[in-house]
Amino acid sequence: MIQPHSIQQVKDAVRIEEVLGEFVQLKRKGPRYLGLCPFHNEKTPSFNVSPQLGIYKCFGCGESGDAISFLQKQEHLSFTEAVRWLAKRYQIELEEEAPSPEQQLEQDERESLGVVQQWALTWSVGQLWETEEGRHIGLAYFKERGFQEATIREFQLGYVPERGDAFAKAALAHGFQPELLEKAGWVKLREDGSAWDFFKGRVTFPIHGLTGQPIGFGARTLKSDKKLPKYFNSPESALYVKSRSLYGIAQAKKAIVEQRSCLLVEGYTDVISLHQAGIRNVVASSGTSLTVEQVRLIKRFAPAVTILYDGDAAGIKASLRGVDLVIAEGLGVKVVALPGGDDPDSFARKHASGQINAFLETHAKDFLVFKADLLVGEAGNDPVKKAAAIHDLVESIALVPDLVLRSLYVKQCAGMFEVPEQALVSEMNKVLRRAYRKHLGGDAAAEAAELQAPEVAPPQPRPEDPGTSPQERDLLRMLIAYGQQRITAPMVDEDGTTTEEDYSVAEFIFQSLAVDDIMLEDPLFQAIFRDYRTAHNMGLAVDPSRYIDNDDPEWRNLCIELLTDRHQLSENWTAKHKIHVMHEKDQLFYAVQQALNILKERRVDRLLKQGQEELKAITDEHELEQRMQRLKRLLDVKMALAQITGRVVVG
Repeated sequence: MIQPHSIQQVKDAVRIEEVLGEFVQLKRKGPRYLGLCPFHNEKTPSFNVSPQLGIYKCFGCGESGDAISFLQKQEHLSFTEAVRWLAKRYQIELEEEAPSPEQQLEQDERESLGVVQQWALTWSVGQLWETEEGRHIGLAYFKERGFQEATIREFQLGYVPERGDAFAKAALAHGFQPELLEKAGWVKLREDGSAWDFFKGRVTFPIHGLTGQPIGFGARTLKSDKKLPKYFNSPESALYVKSRSLYGIAQAKKAIVEQRSCLLVEGYTDVISLHQAGIRNVVASSGTSLTVEQVRLIKRFAPAVTILYDGDAAGIKASLRGVDLVIAEGLGVKVVALPGGDDPDSFARKHASGQINAFLETHAKDFLVFKADLLVGEAGNDPVKKAAAIHDLVESIALVPDLVLRSLYVKQCAGMFEVPEQALVSEMNKVLRRAYRKHLGGDAAAEAAELQAPEVAPPQPRPEDPGTSPQERDLLRMLIAYGQQRITAPMVDEDGTTTEEDYSVAEFIFQSLAVDDIMLEDPLFQAIFRDYRTAHNMGLAVDPSRYIDNDDPEWRNLCIELLTDRHQLSENWTAKHKIHVMHEKDQLFYAVQQALNILKERRVDRLLKQGQEELKAITDEHELEQRMQRLKRLLDVKMALAQITGRVVVG
């Protein structure tokens, strides 16, 4: 674990405009930088970078953060990976906490396996290109498959000689231990301890992790012997977990992010052929059933998946259940059935990229509609088969997390099966109840909201009165931005004379609110306000970084939003128009005073409205007179505040 002071050292060294400038073209605008947001498509720059505060904010999509969070989102790194990336860039040596013995063992094993796999990759690639056997057998096979040399090199395909101990001898001579080589999956050990090559006579397909490091291998036999398994794969290890890995993800992740969609195929050659044809947002589940971990890995990069099947109907049906995992994770799922006799590999070799893209676009079907169409065709007019098909389909529809989308699927699929919509609703409600009971581990009934029939529109919420939230928000912004700055405030003494006293903005705000016993009401605003006040009372100098770097994402995001100005006056304004515009910081006392008075005025408004409503229920004349006098005093206060704030009072 990286020590906190090392993380802070990295944060202190970072110049956010330099880091973000490597990914976004930034143009200086006064004290900030502007550019086109990398997180959504836009033509007018709304991506703001503040070097002074070390933060960015996009006013188009709402993304915000610091250099670390930017790298996490842009490059899909973990927090630790992002810190290491910045430390390397700024040449900072990180101090890390010593791991436990168990963690150290696992870390050592991961690092050792990583060294073996990297060495094995280099060795197998060398065998393919630099040996006669490799060129005549391995390279010839790849070229026969239609792979170009550039593609073979990009995917780092390799070859292991036939003789049976070529790799073992080279690896042992290099100093690797036999047990480690066996864990990595490259050798098997005989009873006498001697090693033989597990991948002998096979071409190799390295499986890369997200960062491009080889973590495992697939190896294909080139023999026609049907008794031999066509593919061998690396065993699972501390480095390689098959259910969490996707073949081609390192090469595809950038294209997946850019296109906001991922193509999913089955095998290594499917990925390579499509990639060579210009379809780069493609990965493979490596011949295994799709797992939740693989779906979540895709979800890190894109909100939608398109699954490519060959034309075999039996194969398609067998794979349908695995797609339910994708639906349950909230991703959009489309399906493309390729023409009969073609798999993604062969189809890609027959067509140019433009033709492939056109085919995918015109033949992609929503998965649930595709499934319903397939089941309808199988059921025909047989009532028993049709009922079974409906049960099967409803199981999938019930997984859709979006209630509106779920209702639309029910409506469309009911029409395809030619059954009343309510029949599908009733069946789906049974599925939801069953799933809910299973989730709770008991017999609790499903929530009524989930079981609502799609034809019944939910009651529309009434727009809520924001209360004093906008005023509290503005005051909190001033506290965080200017809290430590000094202002001179006129104070009226008991004898009516006015003296000027020096305060920090924070002291002035705290004292002004305390006089009228006012506390911020919004829970998030109140929590930050109290934290600031506590720290201030302890004598700490509170600056915005306390909240910009806060562990609580709600605090952090709110602070970044408060401190980022959407619009800024051009530096040329005064010279061009001969008009001097006062900035908030140039008249800080007035700005803070106005914010406080507007908040108080809004609170008085609310008390007046409450009081007027309460009058309607009062019948006692004495109590009525008291309430009227109280309202009169509140109205006087409102009028006085309105004179200060410049607002017009009507009625």
